[in-house]
Amino acid sequence: KMSDEDLLEMKEMDSTALQFTLKFYNLLSCISFFSKPEMMPFVSCRMVRLTLEHGVCQDSVFGFAIYSAVLCQQCKLTPVIREACRVGKAVMSLLKRFDSSEMMPKVYFCYYGFVAVHTEPLQLCTDNLRKGFEVGISAGESAIVAFYNSIHLIRTALLGGQNLSTLLKEVDYHLELMTRFSIKISMSYISAYRETISTLIDRGQSTGSQNRITKNVEKTMASNAVYAQRCNETIYVNKALQSFWLGYSQRCHHYSKKVLEMHLVGRHNKLMILFYAALNAFRGIKNNNGSGSQFLKVKTLYKDAISALRSAAELSPWNFSNKVYLLDAELHSFERRYEEAKSSYAAAITSSCTSGYVHEHGLACELAGRHYKKIGEAQTALDFFQRSKQCYIRWGSQMKVESIIRQMENVASPIRHEAK
Repeated sequence: KMSDEDLLEMKEMDSTALQFTLKFYNLLSCISFFSKPEMMPFVSCRMVRLTLEHGVCQDSVFGFAIYSAVLCQQCKLTPVIREACRVGKAVMSLLKRFDSSEMMPKVYFCYYGFVAVHTEPLQLCTDNLRKGFEVGISAGESAIVAFYNSIHLIRTALLGGQNLSTLLKEVDYHLELMTRFSIKISMSYISAYRETISTLIDRGQSTGSQNRITKNVEKTMASNAVYAQRCNETIYVNKALQSFWLGYSQRCHHYSKKVLEMHLVGRHNKLMILFYAALNAFRGIKNNNGSGSQFLKVKTLYKDAISALRSAAELSPWNFSNKVYLLDAELHSFERRYEEAKSSYAAAITSSCTSGYVHEHGLACELAGRHYKKIGEAQTALDFFQRSKQCYIRWGSQMKVESIIRQMENVASPIRHEAK
């Protein structure tokens, strides 16, 4: 096991031929990502081995970053992921040794897009992906890599609870630049997130836009199965998120299942969809019109989700503890263990507030409100709904604000009737 100090103090590679070899592997890894992802472990291990045997160079940094990313994506064991994140974080210090504006966007894309999301606050990942984008655009020759940072920047900003109106403006800025630089491939990913953001704000009524997936992108999807699958993953993830927040239980179940069955789905995306799918399953069971029958295996989905999220919370309590508490609260409420439910809802609310997840803070308050409504504590339910409304206002989701107002009216009407 190599310590951080050993990695940072490695001698520099003095063979020009080997430096060019690593540069070749660097380019090969970029090609493999979109054409033969099964080659990524081989390429990264080869780059790491050459570095350990012959010393470090600029491209070695990217090799270590890919190595860490591959482990985080393909391994389920928490100790292995923790070690991969340790190596990845040390590599970020090693990057400073070379001070390369060309290498920085690539390493930031790998580390903050695939590795740091498991250990660092998601909002910090967003900020650094934004730096990777800005440096890449400024460097000129790294423009394509800059837009790889864009994709993860928008994804982490959305999942991290950034204000939706502000995020929408940033998305449109990135799409404008992609059009100017003719980076059509990245547009399909960003467009999918834009649709979700627009839906969350006002169902797309005043913030929608035309579909930006051009014929050239559709042609690329038809000719590249890996790219098509990654595009579909992004589309299905966004459809699942939209359906969850809109309250469409069956549609959320449909798209969540598609994501979880995909072979190339990113580990962080899978964790997030497991979380929302499990919450959605509880919602489906509670349907009064019988449409919740397909969710009868809710506990199985809960067990899968809670197991994965508890492991994730060991690595990053900041990012995942609130999700564990909220799933536990929903299970306790479902099983009529009301005191345990109250305690877990309170923990979920506190945790999400502390971590700055304003949207999940609002969600925890909303679900707590529904719980208190169910057990007949109407005034407490109204208090939680009011807190939820304030969170959704801060998030910038008029759609959710209107939903909360309707739920508050349903609770308040019987109270007013009794008062008469």
